[in-house]
Amino acid sequence: MIGFCFSAPAADKQPASTASPSKASSSPSEGKGEEAVPREFLGFADVPEFRGVIDDPDGYVNLRKEKRADASVITKVKAGEPFEFQKKEDDEWCSVKLKSGVSGWMHDSRIKHYFTREDLPPKGGSYMDKEAREQGVNYYEVTQAAARGDKKALKKFFTVEGDGEAGEEHEFVEVVVIHLIGDDTLAKFLSEQPRQFREGFSSSSMCKLVAWPFETIEYFGEHFPKSAELLFPDDQVIRDYTRVTKLNPKDSRGYCERGIAEYEKRNWDRAIAYLDRAIQLDPNNDRAYWKRGCVRCDKGEYDTAVENIQKAIELNGRYAGYYVDLGSCQLFNGKPREAIAASLKALELSPDDAVLIKTNLANGYLFDNQFDKAKAIYLENKDAKLRDESETFRDTVLDDFKQLEEAGATHPDMKKIKALLTSKTQDTNSTNSR
Repeated sequence: MIGFCFSAPAADKQPASTASPSKASSSPSEGKGEEAVPREFLGFADVPEFRGVIDDPDGYVNLRKEKRADASVITKVKAGEPFEFQKKEDDEWCSVKLKSGVSGWMHDSRIKHYFTREDLPPKGGSYMDKEAREQGVNYYEVTQAAARGDKKALKKFFTVEGDGEAGEEHEFVEVVVIHLIGDDTLAKFLSEQPRQFREGFSSSSMCKLVAWPFETIEYFGEHFPKSAELLFPDDQVIRDYTRVTKLNPKDSRGYCERGIAEYEKRNWDRAIAYLDRAIQLDPNNDRAYWKRGCVRCDKGEYDTAVENIQKAIELNGRYAGYYVDLGSCQLFNGKPREAIAASLKALELSPDDAVLIKTNLANGYLFDNQFDKAKAIYLENKDAKLRDESETFRDTVLDDFKQLEEAGATHPDMKKIKALLTSKTQDTNSTNSR
């Protein structure tokens, strides 16, 4: 999308480039049939193209030769210098082309959409003119005033409605206006609106369009942080760590905690991207390896998960939580003996968390066909509460069973243990508690 183009509507002709991004524009090499396209840029022919500028506290961003934070620098892109970029879905690196024709790669967190007042619809050149007029609004005048940050105009602008092509066009114009007025003005306007208005704003397709092709909450957190606090109050943790990484882009811990926040919201791919970056910055960040292993485990990539958690243990073998999660992962990976070993080590390191750890230990014995040992632990701890008293041993085991079964990990004796845990009477034939 190289900006928005508007033309006066005609009966047999639609406005150009108002409802969808344009395809990638001609490259400097177009027309030079013998000039090869660099291999790393192949596959972008059908990817929409946008205009952007950098948004970075340093006032510049490095354009890199490859999609890596440690790749060689081609040039520095300064603040206020517009460029064209393309972004593939699930790729955190964007293909960037400068005015000079120089191309390279830039991390998506550093790019903000770029618009000028020329991207606003001209007078009499919008599908919205007629529909707005029927609502008592002069669309051209209100749009121009809204783009200057006028509060009354902004309220009219964001509440005027359009159907079909007019509605689609208006959403794109809203995107332009939001970028023209910036975060301070938008946040001040939103702060003066009722909660219902903000909730409708944040859940609208227009709000997603503001960020597209980036993630909505991430984009607002990076480039409209004050507005994000009002629009997405439940994502404060992610915004906080976004701010940390933006202020200190070499802070491994910040990227790690951001990755963990994404993981807790089940944004697995984004979590991995931030944890990868944390490890790149600090190869000794055991916490990042641990959580990357947890993400991989939840994605069903058990061998890779085990490797990551084992690396965390190699770097810091004193934390019981690493062994607890290693034990869980080994159960899903079909290696109960390894799960038993990890659980026993966790017990040694943190006896105060015995109830939690013994859920893994008992499950390990069960899957390793050591039924009597497993049964004894299940009975001994059946009604015990976890250290934080959030739930009981029984509830945790039953939840573990459900997750294991959903992952295809089953054992014929699981039915017996479920019956034992859910029965109200003590099994008189059980092995003595230890």
